Amino acid sequence: MISRIQFSFSKIVAYFLLLFTFLTFSVACRAQTKRLFLWVDASANWVQLSDSLALEAMVQKTSEVGFTDLVIDVKPNFGYVLYPSKIAPRLLKWKGVQRSADYDYLAHMIQAGTRHGLKIHAALNIFSEGSRPSGLGLVYESHPEWQTILYQPDGLKPISQVDDKQSMFVNPAREDVQKYELSLIAEIVRNYPKLTGIILDRARFDGISSDFSQESRQAFEGFLNKKAAHWPNDIFSWQKQTSEADPTPSPGPLFKKWIFWRAKLIHDFFVKARNAVKAINPQLEFGDYAGSWYPTYYEVGVNWASKNYQPPFWWADSNYYSTGYAELLDFFMSGCYYFEVTIDELKLPEVRLDLHQEAAMKKGKQFWYSVEGACDITNQVIQDATTVYGSLFVQQYKGHPLQFKRAVEMALNKTDGLMLFDLIYIAEYDWWDLLQKTFTRFN
Repeated sequence: MISRIQFSFSKIVAYFLLLFTFLTFSVACRAQTKRLFLWVDASANWVQLSDSLALEAMVQKTSEVGFTDLVIDVKPNFGYVLYPSKIAPRLLKWKGVQRSADYDYLAHMIQAGTRHGLKIHAALNIFSEGSRPSGLGLVYESHPEWQTILYQPDGLKPISQVDDKQSMFVNPAREDVQKYELSLIAEIVRNYPKLTGIILDRARFDGISSDFSQESRQAFEGFLNKKAAHWPNDIFSWQKQTSEADPTPSPGPLFKKWIFWRAKLIHDFFVKARNAVKAINPQLEFGDYAGSWYPTYYEVGVNWASKNYQPPFWWADSNYYSTGYAELLDFFMSGCYYFEVTIDELKLPEVRLDLHQEAAMKKGKQFWYSVEGACDITNQVIQDATTVYGSLFVQQYKGHPLQFKRAVEMALNKTDGLMLFDLIYIAEYDWWDLLQKTFTRFN
């Protein structure tokens, strides 16, 4: 009798050990589930998503493929918004297609996302309020004084007078500009409580030549507590290395202070933006997209690093680390915008330097100019301060589906998930099946 009881007890113990192992494995699998974001650009997808049936079909398709989140661009670079706003001008006609004023694009996205199990995030182009091709935006229509002043080799110019600039950036140093952008963030959070998150894009200066307005000069001099005697040459001057070369910035005595001041200004804006979100909806996720090329990203005034990261670069002074804003984010989307997937591919002669066209991106072969290297440097700089999603520009892989698949796999192996820009290219190249098969391996 005793032996039977002991045998039964042994079976019970074995059963519970097996059950515990199964549950532990299940929890571990769930913990490893990757978030998969698909960005939906406002302009590129305007025609295709201008009615609720087409929108519903798109959301259903992305859900079936395996995406978990959609990023809905609701404020493109020209500043018009795609929802009923009491603050910003609303876009109702684009590319010859008129949308009804009753068609609340963002609300429809949230409703469709709920039906198909997708999380919906609203993305805003923060410091861009106009586009040259369209001629639309506050820079052209009501607030020309907001536009950033660029220090060009031929002098100081408003950005609207610089022909090769497409997005009309405004000056982040202006309090009225910041107040306006924060009011839009708060309006969206307040009006759409079922959103999952808010994502900032273009929350930066236009480039190394921005901003040299009188407002910025006064703010910078206030930070220094002294006058800049030789503005703008105290910051940098344009010099040619050879007679054939384009002029490049030669740093002046206040260059590092200026770099720090701009990064601190953007950091402080992120504090305000996060507070604006969390004060209304503490559960809403607060995210950011920026380029992964950290060693040159200082040119746009952004330090997306952890505060625990001390940049070992010539342009960073000893206090630059304090401008890092990674700890303010619920997640960071790192733009790994390269055709080359592995670091080793940079050794090949056919490196696609022609694709290095993003702000502050150089034409080098440094390790971070690959998807693998971009993920590595992002993880190094972020230091686990927030969740990282490797992000790919799908158009860079046109005609190269296997290279695209390798890039997706690299981003998923190296980071916590994936963001693909943009829906329009996935649809045009018909890469749905490719993605579905690839995602299956990770989720």
